[in-house]
Amino acid sequence: MSHTNRRVFIRQYRDGMPLPEDFGIEDTVIGALPAEHALVKVDTLSMDAWIRTTLTPGAFHETAGLGSTIRALGVGQVVESTAAGLSAGDWVYGPLSAQTHALLPAGALTKLDLSNSIQPRDYVGPLGLTTGLTAWVGLIAVAEVEAGDTVLVSGAAGAVGSMVVLLAKARGARVIGSAGGPDKCRYLVDKLGADVAIDYKNADLAAEVAAAAPGGINVFFDNVGGEILDVALANLAPANARIAICGAISQYSDLANVRGPKNYLKLAERNAAMKGFVVTHHAARFVEAKAEIAALMREGKIVLPEHVVDGIDHFAEALLLLFAGGHTGNLLVQP
Repeated sequence: MSHTNRRVFIRQYRDGMPLPEDFGIEDTVIGALPAEHALVKVDTLSMDAWIRTTLTPGAFHETAGLGSTIRALGVGQVVESTAAGLSAGDWVYGPLSAQTHALLPAGALTKLDLSNSIQPRDYVGPLGLTTGLTAWVGLIAVAEVEAGDTVLVSGAAGAVGSMVVLLAKARGARVIGSAGGPDKCRYLVDKLGADVAIDYKNADLAAEVAAAAPGGINVFFDNVGGEILDVALANLAPANARIAICGAISQYSDLANVRGPKNYLKLAERNAAMKGFVVTHHAARFVEAKAEIAALMREGKIVLPEHVVDGIDHFAEALLLLFAGGHTGNLLVQP
């Protein structure tokens, strides 16, 4: 049996921020399945900052080829399978990409555990690799947050940033979130429970951080890079502060001219540590992470707000919305 697949592909590369005309949409036909493959009807796609780095030649995430479907992680339901471990009706997570149907080797897919009231979409939200698990690994496995810590989060109104705020509060930390615009700052305080929200677009960032953390920052979770990393370094606690480098979305549009930290000597002065991380390098702790997040979800302490865009034809629009920071919470596309 053949199936029609509608996909969004890369038409051309561009220096700087992509534009709508850099992407195309087409219908294709998926025929007979090879051995050990599954055909998945895509249900929900996660819009993540790393996608940006696949659209530029020479990026540190492998550049996607021209004409290829835009990469994205998501959840979906198996329609047909030639793999022993997967059957029609099973829900899976994996690199489904910007399309309505994905044909993938079974080894690229993870069958979802939907017990304990877990829903498929939770795996591109609080339990998602690039959302909740990334937040947990950076905040807990890398930065080792403790009750009473003062935590600064950049890009705090995005999916990962929102999860960091929620997890830090659940762990008993005092949380300062940085975001762009008054609406996002209200979201941080009113929806997520952040103690302080700083509007980096309309405030003296250095002065606001210093005022919000008079005793210094114990943990900085960085999604943005650039100016706020230097501000955080200048305001570290006197000893044993930890910085977790998750990403640097402010730098992704010009990777040939990345702004590095000018204040890095504060790490030595304050006996602090700065460490980057890749979430998959901490897979041994995923069971622990999922158990904690799921328990907090059941207690109502983790509720990740969503911004959902409907229709695969609007995937590129959603992607540009992500790059422009035009959303709050977890940005998703439902094909």
